[in-house]
Amino acid sequence: MKARGVIVIDYEFPGSLSEIAAEHDKLKTALRDLMHGNPRAVYGDCEIKERRGDKRPDLRAMKFRTS
Repeated sequence: MKARGVIVIDYEFPGSLSEIAAEHDKLKTALRDLMHGNPRAVYGDCEIKERRGDKRPDLRAMKFRTS
C-alpha cells in the first residue's frame, strides 16, 4: 500500500530573503532527519513558496499531481 504524508507550515517573514533561505535549509535538514533510517520513506522533498492570503488550506481537499 502506498501513502503520502503532508505537512504544511505557514510562515511570516519580516524582511530578507536570507531568512527565508535559512528556514528552507532547516526544513531540508528536518526532512532528512525524518527520513533517515526509515525504510518506509521512499521520497521526500520540501519547498518554500510565496503564500497569499491568511486562509488556511484544507489538507483533506488538496490534490497532488505527478508528471
